[in-house]
Amino acid sequence: MLEKPSKFLLIDSRTIIAPASASGRGGISVIRMSGPLSKKIAKEMCGELAEPWRFKKCNITSNNSSLIDVGMVVFFKSPYSYTGEDIVEFHCHGNPMIVNLIIENALVLGAVVAEPGEFTKKAFLNDKIDLAQAESVADLINAQSESAIIAANSSLSGNFSKQVNDILDELTEARVFVEANIDFPDEDIDRAHMENLNERLIKLLGVVSGLLTSVQDGMKLREGYSVAIVGPPNAGKSTLLNLLARERVAITSDIEGTTRDLVRVPVNIAGLVIEFIDTAGIREDPENSIEEEGISKSKEVINKSNITLVVQDSTSVKPFNVELGESIVVMNKSDLMKESQPNDKNAFYVSSVSGEGMTELLGELIKRLEVDEGGETVFLSRKRHEECLIKGRDFIDESLEGLRQDLGLELIAESLKESHNALGEILRPMSSDDLLGEIFSEFCIGK
Repeated sequence: MLEKPSKFLLIDSRTIIAPASASGRGGISVIRMSGPLSKKIAKEMCGELAEPWRFKKCNITSNNSSLIDVGMVVFFKSPYSYTGEDIVEFHCHGNPMIVNLIIENALVLGAVVAEPGEFTKKAFLNDKIDLAQAESVADLINAQSESAIIAANSSLSGNFSKQVNDILDELTEARVFVEANIDFPDEDIDRAHMENLNERLIKLLGVVSGLLTSVQDGMKLREGYSVAIVGPPNAGKSTLLNLLARERVAITSDIEGTTRDLVRVPVNIAGLVIEFIDTAGIREDPENSIEEEGISKSKEVINKSNITLVVQDSTSVKPFNVELGESIVVMNKSDLMKESQPNDKNAFYVSSVSGEGMTELLGELIKRLEVDEGGETVFLSRKRHEECLIKGRDFIDESLEGLRQDLGLELIAESLKESHNALGEILRPMSSDDLLGEIFSEFCIGK
């Protein structure tokens, strides 16, 4: 197993505390405490605790024995807890003042306020979860669609980690064979065993490539999609956005140049969150510097979006000489046309007023974004997962090339080692203090 970064082992001596529920007023607030002093502090504030995993009604008192609240307390004994340490949870009434008083009294008794993500960091350092599972905790909290929630739970349960571990096990067996035979002359190595190694690595390369494809799909689901709505002024872009959002989020009028600032609206389509961005109308002769700035922003959005909807007034098409990537032409205001026109492969006639033609347009949009409505993304993924898999795949390919060219087992062993290291970084990096700091800083305090 790869080493843990020693820097973070110092955290294990800390007893940390933080709210585990959302801030604000509500029926119940939950305060979580983890570390060696947890049980002692809880007994000072609540009296004797029930056996592990059982709630107990208690008077939560301050250091001068004043009653703070009547609530519930539960103790999770090490190592059978989220962090692997002793954990105590206070369940109190959802008043921020009560929450603060409980935390302040725990601080006097030796606890410290947790850093963002510190509970999950402790779980990682104590081998309760690997890094991919830790990342999925944050992804689950931030998920904005049902598909993303399902995929994040899949990652948290270890489905992604299992596939990576299976690959690492195969690599380990290949490395053992290669390194065991390095000191033998080539003529003493059974060629049948070498052919078997070659076949196993070819199969493993396919497995890694398949997982890489799944990871890239998972990245799309996690990061979402961005669709720019652009076109000449007064083509009905803002009306189209309002139709997609099902509410009046953008100001509309017959006056050209009404939209100056970008208007962003996330819309759930086919179980995925797609961010539609309404932009300023683009024309060659802007009236003033403000409109010119809006046009500049519109062009930036086009470059960053996955796809662009170019909206035209079907009754008065205007020139639109802007460099585009992937795009679909939306012939808006079809309800004002004297005769209906059929769609073609890149132009769709719609009415942003009546909604006519939107089903066909959204179907094409989903198709262009390569969203499989009937498919299932197994897990959410991050850019670093993709980078590690690409490195791991390339080193396996390098080892196969070494076998084909009889470059010697020393070079093949080195390639397999590098592949193993790259893929191992997904679950448990060897030396990445900065990486861990960046990942866990994304968490809310109390998780």
